[in-house]
Amino acid sequence: MENQLADLIIFNAKELLTLVEDTTVEGTEKDKKLGLIHDGAVAVKDKKIIAVGKSDEVIKSVRIGKHTYQIDASNKVVMPGFVDPHTHLIFAHTREKEFILRHQGVQESKILKEENTGIISTVRHTRKATFEELLEETKKHLSYLVDWGTTTVEIKSGYGLNLEEEIKMLKIAKYLKENTPINIKSTLLAAHVIPPEYHMRDEKYVELVVEDIIPIIAKNDLADFNDVWCEKGQFTREQAKKILSQGKKMGLKPKIHADEYSDSGGAEVAAAVQAISADHLVHSNEGGLKKMKEANVTAVLLPCTMFFLGKDTYPNYELMKDIGLTVALGTDFNPGTSFCPSMPFIITLAIMKLKMTVEDAIIASTKNAAKAIDMEKEVGTLEVGKRANINILDIGHYEEIPYRVAQNYVETVISNGEILKGG
Repeated sequence: MENQLADLIIFNAKELLTLVEDTTVEGTEKDKKLGLIHDGAVAVKDKKIIAVGKSDEVIKSVRIGKHTYQIDASNKVVMPGFVDPHTHLIFAHTREKEFILRHQGVQESKILKEENTGIISTVRHTRKATFEELLEETKKHLSYLVDWGTTTVEIKSGYGLNLEEEIKMLKIAKYLKENTPINIKSTLLAAHVIPPEYHMRDEKYVELVVEDIIPIIAKNDLADFNDVWCEKGQFTREQAKKILSQGKKMGLKPKIHADEYSDSGGAEVAAAVQAISADHLVHSNEGGLKKMKEANVTAVLLPCTMFFLGKDTYPNYELMKDIGLTVALGTDFNPGTSFCPSMPFIITLAIMKLKMTVEDAIIASTKNAAKAIDMEKEVGTLEVGKRANINILDIGHYEEIPYRVAQNYVETVISNGEILKGG
């Protein structure tokens, strides 16, 4: 069979991280865990990876024509594009005043009395924005993530909180999914908070979500997942289970914001509905985490949220690792509690605050994050047949990823074979 003509080839990588664990190759245990190949290469055709390995082997296994785009990655790290499995990317207006007041020591109750603070202020601005205005703002937010090497992203609704506005948000996610080379999964988060018009009528809003919003979103194929914020003052575990079970019946896979500020029982709910992921998990108890493991729920940790809020409590990663949970990392990009688009910074926080190894943090930001959004068969590793989502980092060793704090060394970003940055 004739060798395939490559559209793109990257070669001479000092370190090629395939993220395909290989215990048969020479090298350290860390190298094997990351599937690290020295002097590595990747070849791409029709948006997919067609060869991965040592540079000389890959060059021999494909045809390089006059139109093949060639990138010499000497002295650089090549790895899969980052996967961000938890973002609130669609919103209007920022909340910098809230951030500043919080870190000046102003009480939260006083902050929320200020104009343009709190989730409801974001809901108000997002509702006012037209589809076109919101789309342009969201494109800008997405570009921030891409600049830091994210090529796959989950996008939630949740700042609409009524049928019309939730549809508007999810149509934006669908537009981006269909009109950009970024890999996008969308999540209905109508159960984010109780909207002001349903104050003191929580059950009525739950009824709206279950009987009206979920069925229409599912029928119109506007979301992949259904999410709920299970927390004291938001949605109870009984309400969360009801909302997630309804979505599951209609083909929306369950996700859950769990145990962020207290042990709300969110981890147990995640296990009970067999959620694809449970996110935050700052205060989850050991029993709940063990139930998640039994139900094959991925834990998505969002360390920047606690960092952004100035909190000292972080998820118990060591316990999760001992239990054997699959752990992913995400930014939680949102206007109020984590205005951070950088997965490399999340890796830094993971080793500083969660005490993860660099290798585990990289795996959590790629392969495991892909599992958290049901895309592990398509992205998250560099393997033949997978989508060509590739980052070239202008560093000599992968341990520099967390070390180079706030430096954007992401030189080239490729998503579905298309060069979005550098090249």
